[in-house]
Amino acid sequence: MTVRVLIRLLTLVLTGTLVHACSGGSSGGVYNQAFNVSGQWTGTLSDSAAVARTASMTLSDGDGTVTGTLSVVGHTCISGGSLTGTAVQAPANTTDDNPLTSDQENSNQGTVNLTVTSTQASGGVSAVTIALGGEDYSTPPAVSFSTPPSGGSRATGVAILGTVTADTDGQVAGIIITDPGSGYVIAPTVTITAASEDDDAQGAQATATIDTATVTDSVTFTLTGSSSSLTGQYSGVWKSTTTSCASQTQGTITLSRL
Repeated sequence: MTVRVLIRLLTLVLTGTLVHACSGGSSGGVYNQAFNVSGQWTGTLSDSAAVARTASMTLSDGDGTVTGTLSVVGHTCISGGSLTGTAVQAPANTTDDNPLTSDQENSNQGTVNLTVTSTQASGGVSAVTIALGGEDYSTPPAVSFSTPPSGGSRATGVAILGTVTADTDGQVAGIIITDPGSGYVIAPTVTITAASEDDDAQGAQATATIDTATVTDSVTFTLTGSSSSLTGQYSGVWKSTTTSCASQTQGTITLSRL
């Protein structure tokens, strides 16, 4: 074999090596593709008891500033809300990127931090006004409030009777709220039993007022992955006017891009 042939073979080998190196991508992602999470995502959200629910996100990623919405099906606490946060691309040339390419290769991977918030009324009973004191009461009558929508808790209260001095003897003078309840969208109906001693006695009547002040709850999602799949954890406070959500405001989430 002549020297000229050896040189030609060596040239072919080196050329093939360079072509392969320059055309290859990073093992950390897709060649020169930015990390962007805009679009529709769907997956599962699992609470601390490992119960999985269907979750979906619609995200808009503008140069790392992310906004969107979240929807969760069947979760006791998190139903959905508005999302805000950031997306940060992993540094280029950090995971087996090709050093022979003229441009640095983007890894198509990164981290996403999102917070979902929901503003809701606490919906508890804040006051009860006596519309009619009734008559012939010798002991305080039973008081009950109608049931709030699903997820709320019923209010409770006790009646107090008037006095001879105030010329309200035998009447209901007021109601003390022992538990305001929660979740009322409209004021509940107040029922006061009539005096048992006299079937013809007129029962007392009252109306309730609910607390319309709002509370804002939030849950934070910390995700890692690529522009096609994300996994991570969530934690935070949701429906802070109740205690039933404490064990379900943390867990894991897995999402795939549609």
